[in-house]
Amino acid sequence: MAITERLQFIQVGELVKGISEDPLPADGRLTGTSLTLHTEDGTVLRLTFAAPERLLWQALDGPDAGAEGEEHVIITRPREEVAVVEYIASSRRATAVTVVLDLPQGVATVVTGTLPTIEAASRSAFDLATRGEELTLVDAAIAPAFIDRAWAPGKHPHLPTGDLVGKRVQYVYSRSEAYEHIYLTEDLYTWHCLRGSEQGLADTDRCHCRKIGDDLYLFVWREKIIPTLGVVLVDWHAMRSNGRLFGYEDADFARLSTTRISSRATLLNVTEYPGARA
Repeated sequence: MAITERLQFIQVGELVKGISEDPLPADGRLTGTSLTLHTEDGTVLRLTFAAPERLLWQALDGPDAGAEGEEHVIITRPREEVAVVEYIASSRRATAVTVVLDLPQGVATVVTGTLPTIEAASRSAFDLATRGEELTLVDAAIAPAFIDRAWAPGKHPHLPTGDLVGKRVQYVYSRSEAYEHIYLTEDLYTWHCLRGSEQGLADTDRCHCRKIGDDLYLFVWREKIIPTLGVVLVDWHAMRSNGRLFGYEDADFARLSTTRISSRATLLNVTEYPGARA
């Protein structure tokens, strides 16, 4: 039987049109304050919130000591005690940064994601696999940090978690866009477009999860076919996810595309895997 319809993956710039109709409002309560992040590699980074959408940063110590800059930021609060700072790094190529500030505990988690060049993204999956490289060329670093105090080994509470493994969840982003996620392992999940611009498409991609608080999770994914970085906080109390989708506007990789995304979540089912873990 002939295949009469071909499924087509689209760039992030096309995908994000109308994907989120209910984003969290911007939050300006950090304006006029400063804080200093201390990470495991010795980095000491001062963040100064000069205005609701203006961040000044300065590397006081560590590998980039002496560097400083200014960024346009969006700050939201998925929960009263958690502030999320998001920006596109002005001093680095195709790089997005998300800082999750857990204010009562005095800790943070910093996600830094970089998209591949068009030359790197043109390599085949076969070539990457046979060389033992990751199939996704979107790079992400997740760095825990302490706020206004020195790094303390073994004391950071935002730990990797398998709490999502086995869950199948529907995320409705807008009247036109809905997806489901199936969390297979701590490192892999499957996404499937139920309704919208990618309807019928699905793939299994790399993911990373950190537990931020009670039923609150930082979920990061890196897609391999269309270079895409997703960073969201999934809140099982509010049954919502909120965050950002980052990629390229078009297939020529000439312009970046980033948008805030927000969804309503429904837990469809939970699968137990007897004997899957030692």
